[in-house]
Amino acid sequence: LSSCCTPIALITDHPERYRGKTVIVKGRVINTLRLEDLSFFTIKNHGKINITTTSFLPVKDDYVRVRGVVDDKFYYQRDTILVIREIVEIDEDVKPDFNRMVN
Repeated sequence: LSSCCTPIALITDHPERYRGKTVIVKGRVINTLRLEDLSFFTIKNHGKINITTTSFLPVKDDYVRVRGVVDDKFYYQRDTILVIREIVEIDEDVKPDFNRMVN
């Protein structure tokens, strides 16, 4: 995990400053949720934040580093929540990591 990350607390305290910006955050996965139309997980590191992803979900208690775009107006089930939309880059030359495919 790199030290070039944006502190989660800064994002959650001032989401308007980070709206639409690409950030890197790191932390421990405290929960995951996969629905038909949405997959997300929550990380904690001096604050908590939800991450939406189109990739495989990490396993609870994993330490992750995520690059994504801050969305402070993510609408889900009549609520607006603060999330980071993970940027998933697919490298066609790399074989899938089946250890991440637990979920």
